[in-house]
Amino acid sequence: MNRSRLLACSLATIALTGAAGLAQAQALDQPEAAPQATAWTDWTSETATTMSGTLTLASGTVRVKFSGPAIFFSQLGEAGNGDYWRSGTPDAYAATGRPSGTDIIGFTGGTEKQKYTITFSKPVTNPVMAILSLGGNNAPARYIFGQTPTVLSTGVGYYGGCATCLSVKKKTLSGTEGHGVVQFIGTFRTISWTEPDYENWHGITVGAPIVAP
Repeated sequence: MNRSRLLACSLATIALTGAAGLAQAQALDQPEAAPQATAWTDWTSETATTMSGTLTLASGTVRVKFSGPAIFFSQLGEAGNGDYWRSGTPDAYAATGRPSGTDIIGFTGGTEKQKYTITFSKPVTNPVMAILSLGGNNAPARYIFGQTPTVLSTGVGYYGGCATCLSVKKKTLSGTEGHGVVQFIGTFRTISWTEPDYENWHGITVGAPIVAP
């Protein structure tokens, strides 16, 4: 091969290698979608059927109250509590980041005609609910909401789960060892639901985007 053709081939190889390297670098530099900046309720007091707390948003502090037929298990934000919001891969709480702290409200369900209700002291835009272990691997459980939920993320949580273990059909959230986050699009003062299926226990906490869209 003559010197001019060798030089041309070398330059072409360098150009192709450089372009491939740039494309690879650009692909590696693509950021993953950042979790939605979310505030979670700091639950501070409880009775056998209620819990109260606060939610700190850009618009100010919102008082939050839960009421229902019974609370099976709960944790306020004290040190030393078990961390039930740990997650694996895929991350059940990827859409919002895991709930802060260890606050949780747990239920056993089986209360088809009795309502569970979250009440906000002022309207909250696009609230979210983190779900822990709804249903078992061979025993689905449901939350039937008065509002329409959208699944933001689902995956592996404290008790296992999978990328498809939470699903929504109309206003019914179904879980088979479901861990994840659902959102209610719109502005709400209350979120309510029933739990027709009994199981060992499952849990929730609630939050909202820190800055409303």
